[in-house]
Order: sequence, then C-alpha cells, then structure tokens
Amino acid sequence: MSKNLTQIEGITAAFAKELTDGGIDTIDQLANSAPKEISKLTGISIQLAEKWIAKANNFSDKLREERNEPIVPPGEKMTSSYSMKTTTKRDMEENKEMEER
Repeated sequence: MSKNLTQIEGITAAFAKELTDGGIDTIDQLANSAPKEISKLTGISIQLAEKWIAKANNFSDKLREERNEPIVPPGEKMTSSYSMKTTTKRDMEENKEMEER
C-alpha cells in the first residue's frame, strides 16, 4: 500500500516524519494504529488522531477497490475460502450487465 503519509489530509511533512520516527511508515500502518499512539507520537489530540485513522482507512479501501482487491475485515486473513466468499465490485457489475441482457 501507499507509503506517503502526506496523502492524508492534515498530515504535513513534519507530522509524517514524527510518525515515521515512531515506526508508522505507511498509510496502512496508520489505519491500524491506536489513536493514543498517534497522539503520543505527534502531540495532536486523540480526536484528530481518530480522524487521521479514519481517513487512512478510507484511503486504503479506495486503493483496494481501484485495484479490485477484496477488503479483508480486521482480524481475518485472506485465504482461498475467504476469497471465495468475497465478491469484488467488478464481479457485481459484470453480473448486473448479464442480468440486463
């Protein structure tokens, strides 16, 4: 996934450096971080940290959707049995087109 933390609205180069120095190098890592951890690393409020985390999750989800990658819920692993239960957006659109014919 994307490494440039400054792609998240509100994260400046200075904040990105503080996050990177604290071990958060990617948008996915930010998305999976605790608000307290982000607040401690950067000095921002927990509320702002929660907003950054939400934006990071949205950003990651959009990238996966653009790449037609299934979104795996937290705590689950991508396995063949999981992927068989998952329908990508492209699959849904193709099925809809077939039904309309």
